[in-house]
Amino acid sequence: MKIIRILLIAIFSLASISSYASMFKTHSSNDEDNTSSKMSYSTPCEISDTVLMASSEDVCLALKEKISNHDHD
Repeated sequence: MKIIRILLIAIFSLASISSYASMFKTHSSNDEDNTSSKMSYSTPCEISDTVLMASSEDVCLALKEKISNHDHD
């Protein structure tokens, strides 16, 4: 009876370790995909005495235009 208990505990332990390892592998491969799709914010954009970083000069100008056209109530 003790041998069966030990075998069952060993089988369930190995199965749970295997599932944790597969989840970790999937998670780390997702992290690698996310880092390659990050944008680069290299253009300083000053708006109302606050300097922000934008991906391009066009993005900065569009943001400034949206802020200047915003209706303040």
